[in-house]
Amino acid sequence: MEIISEANEENMIVMDDVFVEYSNGTVALKECNVCVEKGEFLFVVGRSGSGKSTFIKTLLGEVKPISGDVIVGGIKINKLRRKRLPYYRRRVGVVFQEFRLLNDRNVYENVALAQRVIGASERFMEKRIRNMLKLVGLENKINSFPGELSGGEQQRVAIARAMVNKPAILLADEPTGNLDPENSWEIMNLLNEVNKLGTTVLVVTHNNEIVDRMKKRVITLHDGKIVSDVKQGGYLQ
Repeated sequence: MEIISEANEENMIVMDDVFVEYSNGTVALKECNVCVEKGEFLFVVGRSGSGKSTFIKTLLGEVKPISGDVIVGGIKINKLRRKRLPYYRRRVGVVFQEFRLLNDRNVYENVALAQRVIGASERFMEKRIRNMLKLVGLENKINSFPGELSGGEQQRVAIARAMVNKPAILLADEPTGNLDPENSWEIMNLLNEVNKLGTTVLVVTHNNEIVDRMKKRVITLHDGKIVSDVKQGGYLQ
């Protein structure tokens, strides 16, 4: 795995003049330059088709830029060999809009999947999982199945799964997209608590109310290009 020594070691994410074009000719990102510091909380916003999903996929190594570099945690991921990508992704927590839980596994087993991928021992795993479920307020739901949980509870399970390996960065792609306002705020407050623990949090969203009220750093995309980058801003209309 190629490790890049950055001049600024505080940078968790660096996109350097990134250009992404799909095989059908669609330009998804262009002239994309971003630096995200360790421990920062960042919103990425924009209308449908602005490049938000590609932004996340590029950070995960699912999409490779035609030009430019993508560096996450000191790793130049656009230069990684395909067989090394799964090992890189173990270092990044990801939360999706649709939860992506296994319906035939209970809460404990869904969270345990991330631990088993890294080969954690059963003894270590149980302690870590119970602590993480306590953090997200689901210690009493440990034996419940996804179908027995509300949407907000399912998303909290997904956050516990994403965080159980203690990643340095958490990427959340529309984490409140399937939730009502009350549950949406519960999830955002939880992500804020995760951030306070030192995790760098990047949230892609179209929820302007949340962005406006939380007053975090906001990057706005339009037609694949960053048109605004405000340290403590709101949703750019």
